[in-house]
Amino acid sequence: MRFLLPFLAGLLTAAGSYAQSDVVLKKKTVGDTVLLPARDLVLPDPFHGEKALEALFPGRHYNLSTAAYKNEMINWTCPTCKAVTYPDANEDEVLPFPYKNGVATRLINTMDFQDSTGMQYKVISFNHSEFEEDGFQTSRFTGGLLGLAKFVKTDAGWKLRMYAPAIKAYGAFSQCPTPKALLIGQDQYAFVIKHSNGPGGGPFYSTLYMIAGINGTYQQIMAAFATEKSGGDPEEGDLSKWTSAYAVPASDKKYFRDIVITTKGNYDTADLEGFPQEVASQLKKSKKSGKFVMVQRYVYKGAKGYELQPGIQVKVN
Repeated sequence: MRFLLPFLAGLLTAAGSYAQSDVVLKKKTVGDTVLLPARDLVLPDPFHGEKALEALFPGRHYNLSTAAYKNEMINWTCPTCKAVTYPDANEDEVLPFPYKNGVATRLINTMDFQDSTGMQYKVISFNHSEFEEDGFQTSRFTGGLLGLAKFVKTDAGWKLRMYAPAIKAYGAFSQCPTPKALLIGQDQYAFVIKHSNGPGGGPFYSTLYMIAGINGTYQQIMAAFATEKSGGDPEEGDLSKWTSAYAVPASDKKYFRDIVITTKGNYDTADLEGFPQEVASQLKKSKKSGKFVMVQRYVYKGAKGYELQPGIQVKVN
């Protein structure tokens, strides 16, 4: 079921923006090399995620964090960069990147890895949003534009090996959810993003997206829709809820192993909006309410990415 509601989850301002003092933030002009997929960049050991991000985007750095929340960013603008419009998981209109008004880039997380040969590497994820002089992230209807960079440990230091300055926007309030690593093959990791949306107060629907390294860069290779429904008021008819878990079963495949998503929840036939069609078709033949389990398998199909396979297993009771 491939739809995204026009509203996003999360109404609390504190969750989507950062209260500031009277500081007026500024930005720095950088060259178009910041967007080159191949860059000769080596960082000293020990590796530091924020310093790595600043090396990738040498703009004006601010740390306005408090004990309550983190708000550290790099503000930059690039008049000579060729702006490109990247898709937003919310299917809302987005501005070409780099943004004409400037960019605020924030580190999301730093992930540590070591492969079977002993090689160490780190992947940083980062979030782009439109520059704001007060440091807010308040665009409720816009996701945060995700970027990824992989650094490999060498004798000379941490060398940039793979770099995607921008991929796609996910989440709400211009903030991309934190990517989570998933082993999908021999020494092969992908990154899963749980994107949620819905009207104020819910219900909220979630989609699982997967990013992986292909042909020297990172790109989205899977989208699993309607993997979760939460929130909402039962008195307003929000009666069905469900959650999902994903796994990579043991396989002879060296790379891009199958992904299995198991969805469990409660259903009520009076509330079938947003339900996976494979489940809804069986619920109408069953009793009014109860529990269900659905198991879906996604198989990698090369340039098409992961595709949902027929024969979805559904158990209703």
